[in-house]
Amino acid sequence: MRKVFVKNLALLQGLNLIIKPVWLLVIDRIAQNSLGAAYGEYFIILNLTLLLNIVLDLGIQNYNNTKVAGNSTFFKENFTSILLAKFTLSLLYFAIIMLIGMQREMDAGLLLIIGLNQIITSFILYLRSNISGLQKYTIDSLLSISDKTFAILFCIGFFYLNQIDIWHFALAQIAGSMVTLIIASYLNIRYYQQIDASVNWGQLKLLSVLKKSIPYALLFALMGFYTRADVMMMDWLLDKKDAIFHSSIYAQSFRLLDAACMFAMLFSGLLLPMFSKLLAEKQDIKPLTELSVKLLMVIAIPVALAAQFFGEKMMYALYHFNDIEELILSGHVFGNILFCFVPMCFIYTFGTLLTAKGDIKAMNIFAVIALTVNIGLNIILIPRFQSYGASFSSLITQTIFAGLCTFRCFYIFKFKFHLKTMGQFVMLIVSLFGVFFLVKGLTNIWITLGLFGIGTLLLVLALRIFDIKNLLKILVGNKQ
Repeated sequence: MRKVFVKNLALLQGLNLIIKPVWLLVIDRIAQNSLGAAYGEYFIILNLTLLLNIVLDLGIQNYNNTKVAGNSTFFKENFTSILLAKFTLSLLYFAIIMLIGMQREMDAGLLLIIGLNQIITSFILYLRSNISGLQKYTIDSLLSISDKTFAILFCIGFFYLNQIDIWHFALAQIAGSMVTLIIASYLNIRYYQQIDASVNWGQLKLLSVLKKSIPYALLFALMGFYTRADVMMMDWLLDKKDAIFHSSIYAQSFRLLDAACMFAMLFSGLLLPMFSKLLAEKQDIKPLTELSVKLLMVIAIPVALAAQFFGEKMMYALYHFNDIEELILSGHVFGNILFCFVPMCFIYTFGTLLTAKGDIKAMNIFAVIALTVNIGLNIILIPRFQSYGASFSSLITQTIFAGLCTFRCFYIFKFKFHLKTMGQFVMLIVSLFGVFFLVKGLTNIWITLGLFGIGTLLLVLALRIFDIKNLLKILVGNKQ
């Protein structure tokens, strides 16, 4: 299984390294720089639609992925019921976001486009969960970058025609999602031709599917709330002008966190069906878990430290600022937001393992604790510290949830702390401070970051965090 994981992870990361950074760091960044306040309003609407994604999914995606991985016939038995459920939930979701948007005096047309895109994306994720659940990782890897690939092409067309505005930016995304939905639908039909196209209304398992997926839905909702609530609470706790300004500042850093997290989410997408299969077959999950944590930490720790070391320089290179105070604020927010990447990487491994195990009750309790902390901190910090307070609240929240999930896994699966591994990572952190002092005097931030990255790679090799020979055996050997 480790061989399958490493090979497909390499494919996923390679594809996403090409596409996702282009979207987040080029297309999306250019849109924010050129559209100004309009992008701030777009970001508020986007976060509203993401917060309410719970209504769209009700945990169906993760529930389906876990079940299909353990039993390949699950998809055939529940396809019609789940599709009907998702159509019903989509209507409910659409009504709710439009009502809230009207009450908050949001742009109705923009809310309509963004909301429809979330509905389409939800169907894509469900169709992909069938494919990945059956271990068809290569196809799922291609679908994972399909929507953004087409959206990039549409945006380039709008840029070329000088027609880019917030409307065209949103339309490009929904067009890219539509193309991907068509492809994913075709693949599902092709792979599962035995499915009866006619719906037997007397045998639908709609209520049964929804009932079993509700615990997953609650977890998805709680995690979404404590991750995305910061922007909405700034909209509620600050006046309109300040809310749009600080949402824009927050969006600058959150975009880069998204860029970092997309790699970690790929781990989670691969790990969920693999963990589910290993647990169903009563095989040892410790080697795969340890490998995942190590791979994520050698990425997360340098990223978090780089954000602390070079935050203001990176923000200055990427965005436009009106004055030095705005730049300093953006740098401070960036440092907190990117440090969230470390605990989030633990969540992507240990939270995924708990999901595969079906320990959803414990995870929901942890998520309630995290959400309570997040709301309490935001109420205290946002009125006084605005976007910086929201970023600090996010860091504390992610750390608490990650710690609870990690210790829960250690308790259930009898994991043990390896002092050698912990010592290696402590040495890596200390050594990275040394690399920082060597390169901090350079004026070009991209050369600085490149050298910092090279230094990180050399340190990882020198500290032997990975057994390179063993890793190569996993990749090319016969054993999985």
